[in-house]
Amino acid sequence: MKILATNTFLISSKRYFVDRFKFWKKAFWEDKYYEVKWNLWALRKYFRIVIKMRPWDGNYIYEMTKFQLELLLPRIEHGHEEEVSRDKKVKDIKRLIKLLNSHIEEDYQDRCGIDHNYDFVFKEDGNGNYLLETNETEEQKVNNEKAIKESWELAKKEKKEIDKLMSKIPTWWD
Repeated sequence: MKILATNTFLISSKRYFVDRFKFWKKAFWEDKYYEVKWNLWALRKYFRIVIKMRPWDGNYIYEMTKFQLELLLPRIEHGHEEEVSRDKKVKDIKRLIKLLNSHIEEDYQDRCGIDHNYDFVFKEDGNGNYLLETNETEEQKVNNEKAIKESWELAKKEKKEIDKLMSKIPTWWD
């Protein structure tokens, strides 16, 4: 029996390490075409989320993650994978999207039942100073203090859950 061996490794490594850096080679122009093609695709796809980015906004990381997960979810839901592992991933992704949305909107106090049904009033104290007072009732104060404490606890709990679910992200593409 004859064994034939080829030098495909050498050919492919030459193309990757040598030819793609020389502008007169075909590999160089193939790489440029590929890069431009996918850059235009990504610009079109991610334009509406990228224009919201600000370098000082840490919340943007969550917005981008949520956006990416919303793109990933239908692909996993309708993908070719056994239902047991797929259903776990889909459940985790949907939960993470919901948690990220709550974190982005910062709706913890509203979810804990804070009462915003009062007004702020500026009153002069007689010395030319103005004081800010509210027409909040005692029941509203007690309820709002309780809601604020609960919202802090809820935010901490959900942040831990976000961290736990985000640690699973690399396995969702497997």
